[in-house]
Amino acid sequence: MLFELLELLYMLFTNQFLYWPFHFILFFIVANTIRSFLARKYKPYKEGLSRDQVKVSVVIPEYKEELPILEKAIRSAISNKPDEIIIICDDNRKEEEQLIKKLQQEYPNIRISFIAHGKKLGKRTALALGWLVATGDIIVQLDSDTIMGPNTINEIIKPFADPRVVGVQGHPLLFSTGSRVSYVMGQIIELSRDVVCKMLDGFLVVIDGKIAAYRRDFLIKNIRNFLVESWGKSKIILADDRALTYLANKQGYKTVYQSTAIARSAAEPTLFKFITQQLRWARSGYLYLIKDIKTGLFFKAPRRYRFQEIAYLLSPVSFTVAVIQTILANVQVVNILDNGILLSTGLYIAPLLLSFMIFIIGIGFTFSTSIVLMKLDREEIKKLKIKFIDVVILGIIGLFVIYPMTLYAMLTYRNVTDWLTR
Repeated sequence: MLFELLELLYMLFTNQFLYWPFHFILFFIVANTIRSFLARKYKPYKEGLSRDQVKVSVVIPEYKEELPILEKAIRSAISNKPDEIIIICDDNRKEEEQLIKKLQQEYPNIRISFIAHGKKLGKRTALALGWLVATGDIIVQLDSDTIMGPNTINEIIKPFADPRVVGVQGHPLLFSTGSRVSYVMGQIIELSRDVVCKMLDGFLVVIDGKIAAYRRDFLIKNIRNFLVESWGKSKIILADDRALTYLANKQGYKTVYQSTAIARSAAEPTLFKFITQQLRWARSGYLYLIKDIKTGLFFKAPRRYRFQEIAYLLSPVSFTVAVIQTILANVQVVNILDNGILLSTGLYIAPLLLSFMIFIIGIGFTFSTSIVLMKLDREEIKKLKIKFIDVVILGIIGLFVIYPMTLYAMLTYRNVTDWLTR
């Protein structure tokens, strides 16, 4: 943020056009202000469909999940008292079967099914198998590392009182499993998504598979489209949650957000796994942006949907343009500031050190400003206990890892082919 202000002053004094400040104003200040402004009208469903009116099945696809976390996820589903729980194991470990048998004996009044099919089918096929076996009217889908709150199912089914609603996004947050950087950065992303989902309520970009609910008849009707979806000659294997949301939106149904249906998923245990997760998400984002445009859904969608797609996915492109234009223009902001400090105070600061100082201070300002502009959940932010060194590390990773990774995802968006984080 500090560098952008310095470039803005440089432009005003030299009458030389620089794109960087405009990028910052448009894609950071304006975009985040619009998101929080539109999100302010959101209200979760207070009344709606109740458990005595509907049968609920919980479907949990699993692949190489840590057994203690998987057990916590299943127990959280049990505590919500669904009509049945179906676990589809895509790795066929004997330890999983033993765990399920133990829980079946411990909770004989709840139907807990275990499906192991002998070979790896992939997440889409695993989900579809769960839908076919399920007997509930509403299917609540959980990632195998998602732990629901005590009242999550009661909350997530409320919007289905509206017959136009076929998909509901719960409110996923994270719990730490190892890397602090992955946890803090991941939680900030989830808190930002909370604001975006409130803004897009009724026509979501994606119903995140961490905690989601669908009408079973909608899933069964679209099972073939879901399983054979392709892009050109390539079959799309991942982006299952994006695919279901796309099908619902394209068919004119409502996809809504229920912020009171809270669940917590495991943050990626290492920075490498976090980066591969973000690569997968970015690839699916670009693929479906192009698909939205080609099928015409992008132009039929509400303006807030189009705004979010453009602002989020084109921001890295705009930033790249800003960097290139600054380099080509040979902007000497740091050298001018360094000379000004030397003339006014007699203090000489090496340009490289001054650049680093501007970067560090700018990160702090940008981070604090983003929380204020987007009005992120302050209680959850406090729980992160973020220190200044955390902000610096996140800024460095964002600029030198996540940003180039996003450009790479844009160029390789077709490679949505595997469970990259397992």
